[in-house]
Amino acid sequence: MASRRTDTKKPEPDRAPVKKVRKCLMCRNEFNSSHIGERVCPSCKETSVWRSGGIAA
Repeated sequence: MASRRTDTKKPEPDRAPVKKVRKCLMCRNEFNSSHIGERVCPSCKETSVWRSGGIAA
């Protein structure tokens, strides 16, 4: 009979997360994005348009 493995934990990655340079969807300037969902630069996130939920044209 085959032994059952009780360790179901995934191994930790051996490298740090890589930041990617992306273009901001609001101002089109390049910024370092820490994950794929980060598409607006920190400068644009500080604007009243971003905080109010408005759309930048």
